[in-house]
Amino acid sequence: MSLRGRADRSRAARGRLAVDCCDGARAGRPPRPPANRARSAGRARPPPPAVAGVAPLDSAMRPLPPELLRSFVAVAQTGSFTAASERVNLSQSTVSQHIRRLEELLDRPLFERDTRNVRLSANGEALHRYAGRILELMDEAVLSVCGPPLSGKVRLGMSEDFASTHLAAALASFIQRNPEIELEIATGLSGDLFAALDEGRHDLVFAKRIAGSRRGRVIRTEPLYWCTGPGSPITGREPVLPLALHPEPSVSRRRVLETLDAIGRPYRIAVSSSSIAALRAAAAAGLGVSAFAGYVIPQGLARLEADLPALGDLEYVIDRPASASRSALALEATLVAAAAEF
Repeated sequence: MSLRGRADRSRAARGRLAVDCCDGARAGRPPRPPANRARSAGRARPPPPAVAGVAPLDSAMRPLPPELLRSFVAVAQTGSFTAASERVNLSQSTVSQHIRRLEELLDRPLFERDTRNVRLSANGEALHRYAGRILELMDEAVLSVCGPPLSGKVRLGMSEDFASTHLAAALASFIQRNPEIELEIATGLSGDLFAALDEGRHDLVFAKRIAGSRRGRVIRTEPLYWCTGPGSPITGREPVLPLALHPEPSVSRRRVLETLDAIGRPYRIAVSSSSIAALRAAAAAGLGVSAFAGYVIPQGLARLEADLPALGDLEYVIDRPASASRSALALEATLVAAAAEF
């Protein structure tokens, strides 16, 4: 074929393409793609056009599915995949898959694992501070959309160490978001709080539970430490160890006495009070050794580094009746999220 013939055929092809495009436009259809469309099918698509008032999503930002976050929070708070699976009502393998998927999405390890323990990594600690709040807001949003505004009285029973430290801001925020709720707070020893719950005098209890108990939902696990004042003369090597403890039915008191009895260590109760302020003053003055969870050691006290047996961990739980109101459920979600940030 001559060069002239090839040129004629090329012009004809371009003419047909122009006619097709014009016909498509007249018919309200988009123009046909060019013939070389197939060659570019494997190329990356250009980014979508910007939308006014909406910031573009960074390629490094990935959505975090709530079911993955719930499994993550459960493992972080229980320190166990088995306990976490019971909390979220999923199989252990599913919880493990959720954690693995979350680590893949973030491209970061979230836990440090060995044969016996599961601990949050530095990245896991950072995520944990946000995950509880995210889930709380999601739960609250569902409750808000699916029903009338929250209202009525909620009777909360909680340990004094909670009320005087980390939860005050969370409770204040809850009331600000739900002004129609009347929140009634009672503090006391864990055993008394659970008894009041069983008698119908509380709608919700956030407290410590004794070892071996199955009541409530574990929200947090914290080590219990021997504590005294920095200038206290008590060394922990006294022939008879003086103690400053809560009265019965205190969970921490029971743990201390059972631990000392197990090794045959002599002791005496020097001070007994249901007031944390009184116990703090007694320990600071050197009247006796007290015991507090690591995150609520009162100001002015410090861990006693002595040859004393480890007191182990305490489990902090939320317990409520199955017929709890929507307002009580919303408060429970707030407490769970706040506990994750201690």
